[in-house]
Amino acid sequence: MTDKSTLEWLEEGYAHYRAERWDAAGAALERGLNGAADQAIAWYRLGNVRQEQGRNREALGCFERSAALAPDHAPSWNNLGSTLQELGRPLEAAQAFRTAIGLDPDLALPYLNLGRLHEGRGEAAAAATIYREALARFPDDAVFRHLLSAAVGITTSRAPAEYVVSLFDSMAPRFEQHLVGQLDYHVPEALAGRVRSILSPSCKVLDLGCGTGLVGKAIAGNGARLHGVDLSPRMLAYARQTGAYATLDCSDLIEALRDVGPSSCRAILAADTFIYLGELTEVFHRATCALEPGGLFAFSVESTDQGDYRLTLPGRYAHSAPYLRRLAAEHGLHERELSSTRIRRQMGGHADGMIAVFARPE
Repeated sequence: MTDKSTLEWLEEGYAHYRAERWDAAGAALERGLNGAADQAIAWYRLGNVRQEQGRNREALGCFERSAALAPDHAPSWNNLGSTLQELGRPLEAAQAFRTAIGLDPDLALPYLNLGRLHEGRGEAAAAATIYREALARFPDDAVFRHLLSAAVGITTSRAPAEYVVSLFDSMAPRFEQHLVGQLDYHVPEALAGRVRSILSPSCKVLDLGCGTGLVGKAIAGNGARLHGVDLSPRMLAYARQTGAYATLDCSDLIEALRDVGPSSCRAILAADTFIYLGELTEVFHRATCALEPGGLFAFSVESTDQGDYRLTLPGRYAHSAPYLRRLAAEHGLHERELSSTRIRRQMGGHADGMIAVFARPE
């Protein structure tokens, strides 16, 4: 039996690529490129595969080959920029993003990536300029509108659902490696430790903004029935692989709290979920209704001492301790804990936050 032709290897690689079978796609594309090294799109797709696998140095070489073979292919320049940024080369990354915008001003990603690069360097005015450029092209884009508000210091009540979905769908494959492995993130374990003593077999626990299932993995093993909720389908796909959840729903957390049933949850947890919500009155109302008497509402937030809450430059919300205490008092919840913590590493330091635990009275 003869070996597959170059074209057959490439077609097989593209099929695996479309199905997000990254290891198989990478192997097939490599075989195809051995016999057809002039295929710019194959190099581009192999670069995307290497990005998904976290192999950024290899991805860089692929995007460089793709951009050299097809210098007018804007997506190659955009992804070259994102890889350079991951490798700590921001000035070259910015130039690659600008090249992509010049080649195709109607491609949204380079604007987003360039604005994010400026945010990460604390350059709010430069980020705002990029987002205004983007909104001139995409006037109805909720993502750019949210990020512009953050860059110019306007605090809105919540991040648009489109923003949350696009953010977490894009980072899902590398989410845990980046957050836990690189940013020293341990909030899920901290929240699980706060509620574990009150859980009993078959009691219901609601995980708001469950992501890839870090809370589920931290709390699994005691027989509680864990229900996860998230807006990102790709994050939910990873949470499903943990086997920790009885159910997983792709929905807004307010809707999930409304639908869960009164006095049905022994605990409600939210690990870094409210950093995408500013106004929490409805959340506290619905959580109080959903908790059993004696149940716990445990969550993390980033912290601020400016007002009730504010939208920060990276597009996340920070909340104040007086605001959380006032909401708890208004809804009849008792404070068990409201303590300062370091949420994660951030820009050479740490993101300051709080662990909050409130109880519904018996």
